[in-house]
Amino acid sequence: MSEALHNHDMTRALQEEIRNRLQEDDMLFAPPRTLVLSEDIGDLESQITQAIGPLNTGGGIVVVGCPEMSTPDPKRPFLFSVTIKIQCLENSIVNRSMTGNKVHAERLAEIVHILLRNYEAEENGWSAFLLREWLTGPSEKFNGYVADIITFSTETVYDTVEVV
Repeated sequence: MSEALHNHDMTRALQEEIRNRLQEDDMLFAPPRTLVLSEDIGDLESQITQAIGPLNTGGGIVVVGCPEMSTPDPKRPFLFSVTIKIQCLENSIVNRSMTGNKVHAERLAEIVHILLRNYEAEENGWSAFLLREWLTGPSEKFNGYVADIITFSTETVYDTVEVV
């Protein structure tokens, strides 16, 4: 009997690769800097609050969500598909003030889209990223923030091993 095995490290590596790609880009991280975080279990809102001051982000934040498994396709059971939500957050009161970076959530989302559309992660054979959804409006998760949330999908082939 053959059984597919999935390793949590594979999705964590994908998330970190995305974060690193965004963080290394001059459009996002050059002055005025935009904070790029990886969502993890824990209190992300306090991490954002603590990091805004020292990094002088001026209110712009990009949060790379944990990849979430998509519903398996019974016609292609060997594929492991995930969606990744990228939240581009703007604290408009801070961002649009005199000291803010004046980069709105929509502009952050445009930059993220440019950097990630058709991107193929270097590890684990992930397919090119496809844009699935782009939402704009008040953030549901982070009170007081405006958000553009971009959802990408990608897939890779399961590793299979023989179980006896």
